[in-house]
This record gives sequence, C-alpha cells and structure tokens, in this order.
Amino acid sequence: MASINQLVSEIAHSLQQADSVPVRRAIRLAVIHSRNQLIRQSFEQHRFIDKSVQQSFRITLNTIPDGDIPDTQLLGLPIILRSKQRVPRPTRLTQDLPFLSVRTLGLTNAVEVPYVKVASQKYYKALPGFCPSIMYDYVNQYLYINAIDSPEFRTLSSIIVEAPFENPFEISEEHIEGINDYSDDDEFIIAEDMIGNIKKLVLETWNPEVIRETNEIPTQNLVK
Repeated sequence: MASINQLVSEIAHSLQQADSVPVRRAIRLAVIHSRNQLIRQSFEQHRFIDKSVQQSFRITLNTIPDGDIPDTQLLGLPIILRSKQRVPRPTRLTQDLPFLSVRTLGLTNAVEVPYVKVASQKYYKALPGFCPSIMYDYVNQYLYINAIDSPEFRTLSSIIVEAPFENPFEISEEHIEGINDYSDDDEFIIAEDMIGNIKKLVLETWNPEVIRETNEIPTQNLVK
C-alpha cells in the first residue's frame, strides 16, 4: 500500500525535485487526477466499482431555505428537503447516476433512495411498478429529497451518500459531517494495484522522455 505522500515523494525524487514545494503540490494534484482517471477507466471496462475506493458519509438535510426555488417546486412537486451544504462531486462515471448509493440511516431498516430527474418525478406516481415513496436529485452540487405522500420521510434529518469522490479529502470520516480526518498519509485512499499506473500517468505528464504506449507513427519536427 502507498499513501499520497509516499507517491509524491517517490515521483518528486525521480524528477530530482524532492525539495520543491510547488512541484510536490502539483504532483499531489496529478496523483488525485490520475486516481480518478483509473477509477473511471475501470468502471468503463468492468461496469463495477470496487468497495475499496468508495467512501460513504452522512449529510445533513434541511427544509428548503427561503429564496431557493428549484425546478421541482415550479413543477408542483412536494420537495421539502435539501442538503445543508454542497455535496462533494463524485468521480464521473459512464452511468446515469450521480452516486452509487443514497440511502436512509439504519443497519436493518435503511431505505435505498432512487435517483429520478426533476422533470420525470411528477410522473412516477402514475407509473405501475415505478412508485417510489422517496426520490432524490443532484442539482448544482446540492441533494434535493422529494418525499411523495410519505410523511415518515419528510422528517429525515440526514442521509448517507456513497461513491468514489473526485477529491477524497473532502469526505469526512466516520459519517461525521464537517470533520475531515483523512490525511495524505492514509493508505486506504489508493488501492495497491493502482500505484504503478498512477506513477506512470504522472511521470508521462512531467517527463516527456517517458516512453508511451501508442499507435501513433512518429514524425520529424519540421520547425527549425
């Protein structure tokens, strides 16, 4: 296993920039970018995201504040809850879901909340077999909860969101909202089999002499 700091140190030494703070910061960002790229590529190939790269955390829900009128209210939908703060962006995957899982709290009585776009929510109640009592949408990084004729869900104070996230350090540990306990020394953020590919991607960006696997035919530089 390797942490962000370990990868940054190894790559910085290979570039002979071990003591350069700006270079180390740039490498750190490149490592995070490469991690997201590999997660996306893995999903495209296997249609599966390993649990080891997923993170889950609890977000607080509030009633919609004054002045916040989403499209769903204009459509006459009874959306009454919104995440208190912006929800960090998940890693972009080739699927029609922003998150892998959104569910209510509880070990035995948790309810999976389906994702339904705001333009379609008002029709779901009339569709046989498509009658969820609670739905969500992800708009401008806020989570909106639509409780359709379900008073028990209208009193939700928090909800669990699970996915691989673009910036894993924005997610709080132990489902405690607002407390980010992860550090660059935590090894769990990067899976063991990703280390080699991350190094290769970062080095290809920083060192033009690195040999790339490509089908392109090399041509001479005609500019003198």
